[in-house]
Amino acid sequence: MELSIRPNHSYAAPYNYECAEYSTNHFYGYGLYEVSMKPSNVSGVISSFFTYTGPSYNGAPWDEIDIEFLGNDTTKVQFNYYTNGRGGNEILYDLGFDAANSFNTYAFDWQEHYINWYVNGELVATATENIPSNPSKMMMNIWNTYGIDEWAGAYWGQNANASYEWVRYTPNNERSQTPIASDFQLHACEYSDARGVTSWQCGVGSFYPGSWIKFDNVNLSTGYNAFAVSYAATQSGSFDIRLGSPNGRLIGTVNYAPTAGWENYQWSGTPALDATAQGVHDIYIVSRAGAANLREFWFKNE
Repeated sequence: MELSIRPNHSYAAPYNYECAEYSTNHFYGYGLYEVSMKPSNVSGVISSFFTYTGPSYNGAPWDEIDIEFLGNDTTKVQFNYYTNGRGGNEILYDLGFDAANSFNTYAFDWQEHYINWYVNGELVATATENIPSNPSKMMMNIWNTYGIDEWAGAYWGQNANASYEWVRYTPNNERSQTPIASDFQLHACEYSDARGVTSWQCGVGSFYPGSWIKFDNVNLSTGYNAFAVSYAATQSGSFDIRLGSPNGRLIGTVNYAPTAGWENYQWSGTPALDATAQGVHDIYIVSRAGAANLREFWFKNE
């Protein structure tokens, strides 16, 4: 299927063009939405695949989940969503290739507590706040951004085409179980950035309140529900596991007890890690209380 923008001079300038849109008749809910598409690379043109509902369709609030390509730079894709008309959730992802040159598969997994976006089967973005809940139509369209040139560039009236190879919706009751992510280890001394700590023989010390260590681009895959740490301490303490910054999204807290001394390492952790934290993130281990030496961490599913 091909959707196009074409001049139509029977309309008064500057709106002398026609844009194409496809919409399903039915409304769909939680599940996996996939498309194989090739967007337009014409400046000022948006090519899209999305779900939408609103007052003009069935009286429901405006809910929407988007995969959008901006014609001025199709090496990136923009993800977004609206819940009851509230948007502002844009995520711009660098593809590492030009989407306009070939068909690729883009998808989002819409669930009650999260949305995951995928490119060619790889999880690349996640949202967990204020997720849409109303069944929606599946839609595709191509349109120009006249009047908002700063977003996708200026449109100068050219013909533009977006091509769609196939579209698929898989409801939750027809999906195979998501594979469980394999456990993995991080060595404490292999941090990418830190504040207030010392490091030796692949351990980290001087881990006092306010100290933190950072690990870049950690792949949490389809999520982990447990976290373990090898540590030594002479007093009780605790630390947070956060995403993106030392004050970022909290996905778990570890409360640890004293060990027999600074050279006596034991294991502690939390069985309540937030498994909706999925995909690639910068991980921060942030001290809240006490003092500890840290040696290694494990992300696990139990």
